[in-house]
Amino acid sequence: MECSLIKRVCLFLLWVGGVAQANAEQGCPYPSSVKYVSGYFQASDKQSHWRSPKVDAHDFADRFIGALFTPGKGQDRENGYLDRCVYLMGSGRSLALRYDMPGALSTMSLTKSLHWELATDPLKQDVYICQDSQPDNCTFTVGRLN
Repeated sequence: MECSLIKRVCLFLLWVGGVAQANAEQGCPYPSSVKYVSGYFQASDKQSHWRSPKVDAHDFADRFIGALFTPGKGQDRENGYLDRCVYLMGSGRSLALRYDMPGALSTMSLTKSLHWELATDPLKQDVYICQDSQPDNCTFTVGRLN
């Protein structure tokens, strides 16, 4: 009986840890973690995977330029998606990485970071832009569908 209770507590703690990790604060990858693999630039960690469109040039990510968040509606910081993280490559070209998480997304939201600024894109849509040299300052949160 005591063993069963311990198993239940352990399972509960694992579940809570998984939920907390799924909603953890994240940021764009550091340039040093962006690698060219089979025609794509990509970066991965325990929680996420980032990938560029297919490219034919071997290059390297020299520095982080910023990120773009598109609200789901109006100026809502709590529901939208991180459109891309942008890097300046060694060749002088820019490269965008898009967030790719296995499974279904339910929400993406901006953190309380003061680095996200409201702007208007060329199509007159509200967007949030983070222009900072440190990817950790362009943080966001991702939630998953169950």
